[in-house]
Amino acid sequence: YLGLELDGRWNFRAHFQKLGPRLMATAGSLSRLLPNVGGPDQVARRLYMGVVRSMALYGAPVWCHALTRENVAALRRPQRAIAVRAIRGYRTVSFEAACLLAGAPPWDL
Repeated sequence: YLGLELDGRWNFRAHFQKLGPRLMATAGSLSRLLPNVGGPDQVARRLYMGVVRSMALYGAPVWCHALTRENVAALRRPQRAIAVRAIRGYRTVSFEAACLLAGAPPWDL
């Protein structure tokens, strides 16, 4: 109901399989509002980053123990997409650089 997928083994694989595309769709929609040249100021960009972060980290205390390599990748992909837009960067900017410049710690911490 609230977006947290539970399974019998508590590995949350189904949750992350559905979460990744949903976050990428939201990040893509917000990216259209955030052009690289011009557009909203840094305050609005951080607000949009917070929207995607809130969606991603919903229920984190429950699924944090189940972070595998695939689940971390599902979290990092949308974080990088929105962080690159927040810093007005281009697609060649790495995940670490985008998060550092955007002032956003990795969500998998």
